[in-house]
Amino acid sequence: MPITRSGKAIGYEEIKTEILEREEAIRSKSPIAVAQELWGILLAYNLVRLEMERVADEAGVEPTRISFITALHLVCDEWLWCAVAKPGAIPKHLRNLRAKLARLVLPERRARTYPRAVKVKMSSYPRKRLSRRRKLVK
Repeated sequence: MPITRSGKAIGYEEIKTEILEREEAIRSKSPIAVAQELWGILLAYNLVRLEMERVADEAGVEPTRISFITALHLVCDEWLWCAVAKPGAIPKHLRNLRAKLARLVLPERRARTYPRAVKVKMSSYPRKRLSRRRKLVK
């Protein structure tokens, strides 16, 4: 059975590396503001994932075939444009966003040619052996 990462682990990595841009700290000081900031981060993540799912349904592919990083960048760009656009133009921006995302569907993953394995760590130091230690103790 191949080892796969859980959806939670992948989601946590995407939030930490892409949405937070590798920042380790929450900027807010009060507990209420920290909770609000965390809810905002989770809301943004889920909105991007929801848009990816909708585009995948329209394209007839799995949502994992759409790049999260690309979707995040496109959604952020559209949010910036929607901030200065007229309210009536927002549906048009949303259609353009979905069209852009649909063109960026990733190819299917190829099967592994070799099974996963842990590489042996090379070291220039000699290995400690039990027999050698016994000789030194006597």
